[in-house]
Order: sequence, then C-alpha cells, then structure tokens
Amino acid sequence: MAVHPCHRATDVALRLAVPRDAAGDLHAGIRATIAGRDGVDVETVDVVALRPRLNDLTVTVDASIRLAPGVEVDDLSETVGIHEARPR
Repeated sequence: MAVHPCHRATDVALRLAVPRDAAGDLHAGIRATIAGRDGVDVETVDVVALRPRLNDLTVTVDASIRLAPGVEVDDLSETVGIHEARPR
C-alpha cells in the first residue's frame, strides 16, 4: 500500500481474528484485516500472542500503522475481525 505524506504514524496494540483459510501466511492475513479499514496503511506487524480457534486464529499484535486525517485508533475496533485496538 502506498504511504501518503498526510498520514500520521502511530503504534497500536491489536487483538484480531484471522481466518484459517486466509490467503498467504499469518502476517498477510493480519495485514489484510488491519488494512480493511479505509485510511489505514500497515507498516510493521509483530505477533505477540496466538490462540488457535475452530475457524480462525485469535492474534495479539503490536503494529506500526499510518492513519489518514480523521481516522483514530478507536475506529479500528469497528473493522470486521478486529476485537480490540489501543495506542501503544
């Protein structure tokens, strides 16, 4: 994804669900889930914890992202698959 100069960088802690049948590897699934929110560009992802479930994996990550103007960290929890989002 292109990084736009008007986006502000921030570090976040997230708990999210990644489908077991997601395309690519675990990091690709995490990036796709986070980038599912308009105005969010993912820079780095560090997996902190992983819990397998029947149909998905619950993953806790520390991530560096860029947010477009008007997008806040709390808005990420409204994204499908993201259960918790907080600044780090």
